[in-house]
Amino acid sequence: ERKTSVRTGGSINTAVASNYVMESGIHYAEFQITEGNPFIGIVRPIPNLDPDSIVRPMPNLDPNRYDEHFSFYDHSMLDNFLAARTGEWGTGNVHVCEYYCNHGNMFWTNWDGEEQLGVDWEGMEGCETGDCVGMLLNLDEG
Repeated sequence: ERKTSVRTGGSINTAVASNYVMESGIHYAEFQITEGNPFIGIVRPIPNLDPDSIVRPMPNLDPNRYDEHFSFYDHSMLDNFLAARTGEWGTGNVHVCEYYCNHGNMFWTNWDGEEQLGVDWEGMEGCETGDCVGMLLNLDEG
């Protein structure tokens, strides 16, 4: 059993666990909500993504400060994400999928002009501080 703990502060944070690549089978993870209303999700492997390419100068602010906010939905980065495509991605077209704890909505994108943001789904529930959210990923089903 592998456990990873990510503690964040502020309004927007991204944690990436790049040392565990799932290629097939069923995978399950639990997330203990300790504060706020995070987005919890999964993204396809991007082994050659340069972390420095996602840090940009902050617009309309001190040019010596950098925006360390990162999102897999950042339209200025979509070409970079698609360029990292490998044969391991297969033929599926969903490259990122997230659950929003506040309302329980689902978000996904294919990085090529198709995305669904804030989708309601059967059984949808939000969560709050103290809740544990489980996510099941079945790569054999697609």
